[in-house]
Amino acid sequence: MNNLDPKRFILVGAGGIGNWLAAGLVRLLEWKYPGSGLIIVDGDNYEEKNRERQEFIKLGNKAVVKATELVAHFPNTTIIPIPKWVVSDDFGGVASDENTPKITATQLIAENDVVFAVVDNFAARKIIFDAAAKLDNIDVFTGGNDDDLFGSIYHYQKRDGVEITAHPAEFHPEYNFPPDKNPGEMSCQDRAEIEGGTQLLATNMAVAAFILGRVQKTIVNNQISEETEIFFDLGLGKSEPYNRNNVNESLTVQ
Repeated sequence: MNNLDPKRFILVGAGGIGNWLAAGLVRLLEWKYPGSGLIIVDGDNYEEKNRERQEFIKLGNKAVVKATELVAHFPNTTIIPIPKWVVSDDFGGVASDENTPKITATQLIAENDVVFAVVDNFAARKIIFDAAAKLDNIDVFTGGNDDDLFGSIYHYQKRDGVEITAHPAEFHPEYNFPPDKNPGEMSCQDRAEIEGGTQLLATNMAVAAFILGRVQKTIVNNQISEETEIFFDLGLGKSEPYNRNNVNESLTVQ
């Protein structure tokens, strides 16, 4: 039986993983949760160099272009683009400007949201998880992959103030000490100097598919699952779930 209560899905990052994930999420909302909302957040622009791994109907801000594309086909879902970078509450340059519009994570997410943090940046993901940890009822899904066929997803969940699963920083030190900088907290010049990713289309799509599978199990079917993290290698044709309450080693996803 489908739960018809409307939901609010927030997709942060509409690039390599996010543009494929958006296509699945909007279909889930349209037919299982009509009247729901999909918010797409991204401060970056789609360019010709992205065409190998990403699907957009035209050049421009990724959130705006993807929302425009989806609105025409899914009338039962409110689709809202937010063409902004997500930054921390204590970032000094929070005020939006024409060149670098920003929104804080606490301004963006609220109780009972289902959040998808699929930005290719640990510093930005940490901001989202830290904001979510302050709420009582929240789901945050994240996923990433390296430049080959390996990837992983993680699901953070709180209910009535109790952490069902742990903040990923408990197992991944890169969330406490990000090896990168949040693009939203960088200058336009610094962002322009960031090299484009060399990830593979197949791996980006696999991350999106694994996240959608997890959403089906935990949100749609409302099943509790001890396996909070899933690693996969498409080259080996293998995936491995982990119960992080019983696993001590830390595996890093780039």
